[in-house]
Amino acid sequence: MTVENKEVLIELKDINVTYGGVKALDSVNVSFREGEVVALMGPNGAGKSTILKSLFGLAPTTHGVHGGVFWRGNKLDTDLLLPHHMVPLGVTLVPQGKRVFGKLTVKENLEIGGVSLKDKTLLKERIEEVLDLFPVLRTKLHQKSRELSGGQQQMVAIARGLITDPRILLLDEPSLGLAPKVVQEVFQTIKDINQKKGMAIVVVEHNLKSLLPIVDRAYVLDKGKVVAEGKGQDIVDSGIFKKVFLGALE
Repeated sequence: MTVENKEVLIELKDINVTYGGVKALDSVNVSFREGEVVALMGPNGAGKSTILKSLFGLAPTTHGVHGGVFWRGNKLDTDLLLPHHMVPLGVTLVPQGKRVFGKLTVKENLEIGGVSLKDKTLLKERIEEVLDLFPVLRTKLHQKSRELSGGQQQMVAIARGLITDPRILLLDEPSLGLAPKVVQEVFQTIKDINQKKGMAIVVVEHNLKSLLPIVDRAYVLDKGKVVAEGKGQDIVDSGIFKKVFLGALE
């Protein structure tokens, strides 16, 4: 089955988000299917990270009569738009900035990722699974996370997000502050996760050269609106991306 024919996991329909009188999202419609990798692209302030927050219950969303946040075709009650409700559904967010608990070991960070798992045997199995994806972390298990390199800390953050075995993984600028060689390793791991686990992945990223080769689709945002959607290279070839970044979009 091609990605285009797979089930839509999560959708935002006619979603608005306002912060202090400024619209961060303006009637946004986006959808993400099982097993696909989707990029969210655009300049700073375009609304990319706000989409991730809206999907994870961290943004104050409003919507039109027929809009809302939908999980597998079912509209979610606004009371369920909170992270501790989204995680059991299968949604996990890895925020930008190599967010690790520096004073804790790698193993302890991973265990925190599975705090909602009551079955300790299952938690142990999940940790083993993510260590297979990030073998370098196996050698660092009992090391304080603050002692790791930036790339290794990012791997810990992503690995921790995988402990609950989500159906869709939201990544906010995973290459931020990383050396070019490490960026390539991180993106290759993202693709490996997608292919080995069939997991949908949504990535906010500025490093387009490294990202575009691994994505199935991309959305381009500008001033809180979706201005283009399609295959990554098609968007680049269309010139819309250059217009957005140069401020020439009418």
